[in-house]
Amino acid sequence: MATAIAPRPLADLEMDSLVAVEAVRESRARGVRPWTNQEYLDAIDAVHARYNLRRTWLRMHEQETTS
Repeated sequence: MATAIAPRPLADLEMDSLVAVEAVRESRARGVRPWTNQEYLDAIDAVHARYNLRRTWLRMHEQETTS
């Protein structure tokens, strides 16, 4: 029988995404065309934007999920 697993906090998932961006940057640094600083910052901003949108959506729909 499967047990219920509590979902991971959004902050943990966001940190995992940032670590993944770091890993991509590190692997690209060894390649032919490494990321520029701006590309790296854009990738970090995209992660933060994605999770901020998710937090906003969750706040807006909080009443629907508790009823």
